[in-house]
Amino acid sequence: MSRSLSKIIEHKDFILTLSRREIISKYQQSLLGSLWVLIQPMGLMIVLTIVFSLFVKLPSEGLPYAPFLFVALLPWLFFNTAVNSSSKIIVSNAGLIRQRNFFRPALVFVKLSSETVNFGITLIGLVIVFIYYGIVPGINALYSIPILMVQMMLTLGLMLFLSAANAYIRDFGLVTPIILRMGRYLSPVMYSYHTIPDEYQPIMALNPMTGLFDGYRQSLLHNSPPDFTLLLYSFVVSVVVLGIGWITFMRLERNFADVI
Repeated sequence: MSRSLSKIIEHKDFILTLSRREIISKYQQSLLGSLWVLIQPMGLMIVLTIVFSLFVKLPSEGLPYAPFLFVALLPWLFFNTAVNSSSKIIVSNAGLIRQRNFFRPALVFVKLSSETVNFGITLIGLVIVFIYYGIVPGINALYSIPILMVQMMLTLGLMLFLSAANAYIRDFGLVTPIILRMGRYLSPVMYSYHTIPDEYQPIMALNPMTGLFDGYRQSLLHNSPPDFTLLLYSFVVSVVVLGIGWITFMRLERNFADVI
């Protein structure tokens, strides 16, 4: 593992260069450029806020629905986009994969880095929403940093596993969007974990995203510490997923050039 970490550090300049190139090329020919990163989640937030606060009237923990939604929606979109795109990482970079001494995990880190930058841009929208509703996060908002680190571990683990597995079995790339669509409704993005009946909360807690989204809301909106039991479970699952993802990738990457 220490050898792998040293290789990642050794290739950090390459990862950053490719990440910057991917971010620039994605919006190079569009008039609004990287503003699309901000426009898309803001538009989705407005639509969902209208539907679920005016028509359906979902409870939002005593808060305006827009910031309640946006605090969980942005991390979900980050997770969804990164994981969904990971299945194509290996199969769409056949030229690099066939280079003998190429450090193949770098491609996964490039995708995660570029999506992290996009996520950072979307946080501008969250600041705008907070200002509009007069929400001032307190000192407990600092908990959102380790929560984000746990989410990134989970995201990276899934990206490593899916990118490697899809190189051998392309069904993974087809089923991933379906599972993610279901995951959006099975995770407390548009509703609160605390509105779920008590008998079903343990089942919902099995989803590692539950502890993360509830933690974001508690720390950023309520100025309270997160539920450490939920968060510890999310952390343990993330470590396990990251380990499985890394081991799977390193074992399968030997034959990538033959299967793609």
